[in-house]
Amino acid sequence: MKYTAFKLFILLPWIVFGQAVDPIYITLNGAITNPDQEVSGLAWHSDNLILLPQYPTDKIYSISKAQIIDFLDSTRTTILPNEIKWNSSGVDKRICGFEGFESIVFNEDTVYVTVEAERRKKNSGFIARGIINNNEIKITRKSLKKIKTPVTLRNMTYETILINNNSVITIYEVNSAKVNENPIYYKFDKDLKTHNTEPFPFTEYRITDATEIDENGKFWVTNYFWPGDFKLLKPELNYNIKSKKDIKPVERLLEFQFVDEKIVRTKTLPINIKISEFGDSCNWEGIVRLDDKGFLIVTDKFPGTILAFIPFSK
Repeated sequence: MKYTAFKLFILLPWIVFGQAVDPIYITLNGAITNPDQEVSGLAWHSDNLILLPQYPTDKIYSISKAQIIDFLDSTRTTILPNEIKWNSSGVDKRICGFEGFESIVFNEDTVYVTVEAERRKKNSGFIARGIINNNEIKITRKSLKKIKTPVTLRNMTYETILINNNSVITIYEVNSAKVNENPIYYKFDKDLKTHNTEPFPFTEYRITDATEIDENGKFWVTNYFWPGDFKLLKPELNYNIKSKKDIKPVERLLEFQFVDEKIVRTKTLPINIKISEFGDSCNWEGIVRLDDKGFLIVTDKFPGTILAFIPFSK
């Protein structure tokens, strides 16, 4: 599906809030299209969109904002992402049970990432910082810090990271009342030397990434439920379930806000993403804003590497 006029969506807010939104798929070429890349996070560095694979070796990827706008304006038919050198400084080898990099954010030329690990059926998160310089990202090994998870759930740690003033925030993936009685987020100083925890609002399903925070303290997250996690997450679903076939995926975006340094859920309605007509759920793992036009979201390997645009109307 191609997209030719942003104004159409600005004039029709019911498209976003009245029904599920059809993602506008952005055609990519090159190595990034291999599902084994498992893209796990998105972030802006200047006017370049950074795509973080879960298991990067010596490179990650970037796309200029201009290329994305050109595609959405139908003046470009495909995008070949640029490569960025990646140097983890051995962070992945230092972590027992390493299960990949999960999120990324930039503060000018400083980069922050979260890492997931699981050992002996116990999961844990990590956070580290680094620098981007001359088309290379280098993580500082000494900056690595372990983050305790509030509960132990298979493959669930910290997939969301964002900057709020002088703090680096990382949010735990599962915050529903039935499985996490005391949901929290971690608040680090920018050197990652000190931290504290703050309560996070009860939220169903998984939180897998967040946009940057706007001038009003607001940000959006990807909120996803895969039916295979039904027993693990014990979600509240707004429909009757008589058999496993009745369990449907949930793909949506939610808005939160910092109010007096506390995170609250806003009254803005969720943006529901239309589920594929083939019944395949998309594990949306990354999100950024695209100016005032909408959002860019990305999947990991399920059902493949997909970069898409979701229109937004104020």
